[in-house]
Amino acid sequence: MKTTYVRLIKAAMLACGVFCLADSSVVVGQQALQVYRGSVGNSHIEMRLSVQGNNVSGTYSYDSVGEDLKLKGHLDEQGKLDLGEFDAKGKQTGKFACKRLYDSTDRECTWSKPDGTREAFVTLEEQYFSFSKGLQIVPKTISNRRTGVGVSYPQLRGSGPLSPAAQDFNRRVLALVQAAIKEFAPIDGHGSFDTNYNILLGDDDLVSIEMTEFSDGGGAHPNNRFWSLTYDLSANKELKLEELFKPGSDYKTAIAKYVVADIDKRAVAFEQENARSEGRKATQRDEPLVSEEQLSELSGWALMPKGLVVYFDFPHVIAVFDKTLIPYSVVSEYLKPDGPGATQRHNQ
Repeated sequence: MKTTYVRLIKAAMLACGVFCLADSSVVVGQQALQVYRGSVGNSHIEMRLSVQGNNVSGTYSYDSVGEDLKLKGHLDEQGKLDLGEFDAKGKQTGKFACKRLYDSTDRECTWSKPDGTREAFVTLEEQYFSFSKGLQIVPKTISNRRTGVGVSYPQLRGSGPLSPAAQDFNRRVLALVQAAIKEFAPIDGHGSFDTNYNILLGDDDLVSIEMTEFSDGGGAHPNNRFWSLTYDLSANKELKLEELFKPGSDYKTAIAKYVVADIDKRAVAFEQENARSEGRKATQRDEPLVSEEQLSELSGWALMPKGLVVYFDFPHVIAVFDKTLIPYSVVSEYLKPDGPGATQRHNQ
């Protein structure tokens, strides 16, 4: 995985802040099953963990392989996670270590062989869904080693025939993925195009997904971006942002004001952290890093249990702030009473 992509993932964790820590556990029997997506090095994975006290068990699989590997380990009082990885015969084949599993800003996970060799950086993002009626989301992959394309994208699958809405969602996601790949044009025909997904919200009526994309076609800078899709399965249509809000309401101003303040707060925190690590005094800014005028156009949006996620396409030097999560309380007065945003707010 490219260094810039790793930095993007870390920055995205910081961007979510405490709002990414919403409880999205799926109850299986008496155990809470937590589902994560992410990567081990260049390979996309999905991990399912059951936590009982300090004991942790579960499975994980590589999207490109699909076969489960067993996990067993320990979670201490500070949130440090150590997991052993075992094959079908019970032989340990690897191990995971996370500094603080439940702290998205300081998770710092790695994978290695049992003896500590072949260490690789690991990203883990908790997934937020609760399906019934036999629905589930499964990963599909597109890979082309010649051009450097490696993509995982979500598809709905059911215990029986899929509804027309679920089929249309699948077609829409695939079409967007294919369009993104088509836009990738490396200078010499070889490059790196890596895309993975997160389920930000999923139930029988609504699916909101986030795609994290890294591309390096040999230009001056690699490119990182988010894109998203929120699909209303009950109405069989892709939702538009304005459909969340009352007609004529000034929700854009509320969003812009919150984003400006939030980015400025995060920028100050980044500068203070960098100053401490470099042994210098933090630089003070007189003006906000971005203005409300710069936020006139969103590049995308999505829904989470705790709020509305908005995406921007900032210049490379501040692309770390491309994603902001806005608590529903910030825009509650503008939400349609019977809309999906209000529904999520009431479910909190």
